[in-house]
Amino acid sequence: MLRTKDEWLLSVEMALPPKERYTERNLAISARYAHWYLDHPEIFKWAGMAAFASRAAGTAIVLAEMMLAPERLGSWNPMVALHRLAAGQFMLSDLEEIRTGNNNIFRDIAWAHAAYVEGGLPEVDGCACGPDRELLLDGFSMIDRGLLLSGQHADDEEAERLVWAGNIALLRHEQLTVLQPVCDKLSPGGRILASFGSELDFTGEIPADPRCIASFSSYHGYLETLSGLKSVADSTHRWQWIEGCVVPAWMAADRCMTEGSAQRRQLEGIASGEMGLLQRAAIFTGVLLPAP
Repeated sequence: MLRTKDEWLLSVEMALPPKERYTERNLAISARYAHWYLDHPEIFKWAGMAAFASRAAGTAIVLAEMMLAPERLGSWNPMVALHRLAAGQFMLSDLEEIRTGNNNIFRDIAWAHAAYVEGGLPEVDGCACGPDRELLLDGFSMIDRGLLLSGQHADDEEAERLVWAGNIALLRHEQLTVLQPVCDKLSPGGRILASFGSELDFTGEIPADPRCIASFSSYHGYLETLSGLKSVADSTHRWQWIEGCVVPAWMAADRCMTEGSAQRRQLEGIASGEMGLLQRAAIFTGVLLPAP
């Protein structure tokens, strides 16, 4: 029996910490993407890329959680007034928008991955409605055709092309339908900060393999990025970077995703909820200063 989209949404949402636990929720979202890729690397290319992107967004999300910590002391505390002034200067609202984007992307597309794993294309098709029936359903349809061809060993090259085309359709849906409204709300300074912060390292090696790195500012130029002439918040500039740099870098990393490779170890760390010092500090702060 097919589930409804609302049931799938509830299912994936219940697996996450609540929204007010910023850092833990971001770690759980990144881990879910990584698990989908590691379990189904032949078809879930978008999920693997999304795991790295969500982890990168986690830096901004950690900063937002730590900057909000003084608010939990209560309005009576003189630290709060100073904090509110500083937060305005350090673009807290922009960091919050990045957190919103991280949550919105998961809500928009996670249910479809869960539905496809359990029920295949009929489950996604039965739940997709409105804007879902364009790029999102088209993407899973191409992935499904590629998987079918692969199983028949009829045309492995065409099967791989279909799988990648389907995942790129999911990526386009995410970028243009879900993320763009968030990008439109960024301040001018926030757009520059987000542009310089848009770097994905799929390699996990030292020194890094340049074929597996995608930097917005390197791709479009540092002066152009600093001046705002090129911005990751601009859908045209962002998609040029994604097509010309991000997708090729992820394809290169995907080809190297063998057992024990640096790329796979990175994803396994993300899947396990591995935390850095910033994440640990943010969670510790949240324990000391719980939300009211």
